[in-house]
Amino acid sequence: MAKSMAIVTDGVVTNMIWCSNYTPETDTRKDPGGRAVGIGDTYSDGKWYRDGVEILTPLEEAQENVKNLQDQMIELDSSYREGVNSI
Repeated sequence: MAKSMAIVTDGVVTNMIWCSNYTPETDTRKDPGGRAVGIGDTYSDGKWYRDGVEILTPLEEAQENVKNLQDQMIELDSSYREGVNSI
C-alpha cells in the first residue's frame, strides 16, 4: 500500500509524493492524514491551511456541519418558543 505525503519547504507545500505506508515523517516530509492537501497549501504547528483556512478531513468537516446544524436547530427552537410564549 502507499500513501500521499507532502514535501514542505519553509511552511509551504512544494510537492506531493507517493510513499510506502511505512515511510516516516521528517522535517520536510509530512503526512497530511487524510486531508486534501496540495501544492501551495501551508503547514504550521501541525495543521494544514489553504488561503488561511484550516484544511479538515472529511470526517472533521462532517462533524463541523453537524454542530452547525445543531446550533441552528437550537436557535430555531428558541425563536419558536419565544414566538409562542409571546401570544
